[in-house]
Amino acid sequence: MNDKKRVLLILLLLMIGIGGTGCMNAGNDSNFEERALAYIEDKYDREFEKEWVKEGSDVFANLYGEEKLTVHPKENPEVVFTIQKDGQDFVETYIPAKWASELQTMLEEDISKELPEGAEFKVNLRNTNFNESMSELSVDEFLAENKNVTVSVIIGIKTEGKPDVDQYSQGIYNIYNLVKNLEVKKYVVSVGLVDESEDISDFIRTSYVNNITWSNLDAKVYGEVNVDERLNPDQPSDMIDDSLILHSPANIAENYEAFGE
Repeated sequence: MNDKKRVLLILLLLMIGIGGTGCMNAGNDSNFEERALAYIEDKYDREFEKEWVKEGSDVFANLYGEEKLTVHPKENPEVVFTIQKDGQDFVETYIPAKWASELQTMLEEDISKELPEGAEFKVNLRNTNFNESMSELSVDEFLAENKNVTVSVIIGIKTEGKPDVDQYSQGIYNIYNLVKNLEVKKYVVSVGLVDESEDISDFIRTSYVNNITWSNLDAKVYGEVNVDERLNPDQPSDMIDDSLILHSPANIAENYEAFGE
């Protein structure tokens, strides 16, 4: 066999190997979903329902990750989280997702009154460094002892055509300060201005796990406002222009980024 044919054969074998990893993985753990559901249901003594599954690779786990199942408790579709293979074990994020739901309940009235009719939002809690010893804590108890976390509020505001951001500035500013007063290390309010014809309910509901930004959402999004702890006028980041620091609601519009303009 000449060198050219040998190279082509090697490339073909590599392509088959990489392309077939999903099938190989499914063959090695064809009952991943069943085992993952059984694990989480036994652990928390409740029923969970599948949202979707992401296939992974046992052979190229560092490159493609291992299998991941997204689920929610049967009685509460708002608490969406993942169960992921980690070698022979499972890693899951139910408790942080449950805490986020509890925090949303705590903040819901104060957030809702700042938003126009039809707006949707989700409170998420990340970087919790959760361990099993914390599983019985309420979110109040957890946050009282753990400030090194990230709280995000994802908000979708429906508009009829191109938005007037000033119309929503006071409400967004008030929500920002509400979250700032939790005194956690990191916090962000992310607001998408979306055409009123779009259905973004599922995007909002699954925002803890879907890894989709406003800019790549498959919907007519006019733009976004993202404001975080770096804009705190009491402790502003040296890396941020002063016009963006939230000294007042007027600075909200300065943080608006229009899409497609």
